[in-house]
Amino acid sequence: MVGDKENQAPEEFSFERLRNRQVEVRADGILYRGTLIGADDEWLYLKGKMRWLVLPLEKVTDVRLEGQKERLDRKKDVDAAFYDENAEDDG
Repeated sequence: MVGDKENQAPEEFSFERLRNRQVEVRADGILYRGTLIGADDEWLYLKGKMRWLVLPLEKVTDVRLEGQKERLDRKKDVDAAFYDENAEDDG
C-alpha cells in the first residue's frame, strides 16, 4: 500500500541533519545527552551541559534526537514464540 510507513525503506542517517540539535547518543552501553557538534572519521563531538564529550565512533551504536523513541532493529527482533515454554523443542 502506498504511504505505508512500515514497508518503506528507512530514512538514510545523516549527522548533518542532527547537527546543533539536542541528541541522545548510546556508546559502549552508556547514554549520553548533549548538542551534536559534528563527527569526523573517528570521533563524535557533543557539547554537554558541563563539558565537551568526544566519543569514538566505533563505540557509538545509536544517535537520535533527544526524547525520540529508540528504533527497533528488525535483525534483533525475537518472535514471541521464542519465549513460549509450552512450545515443542526441535532439538
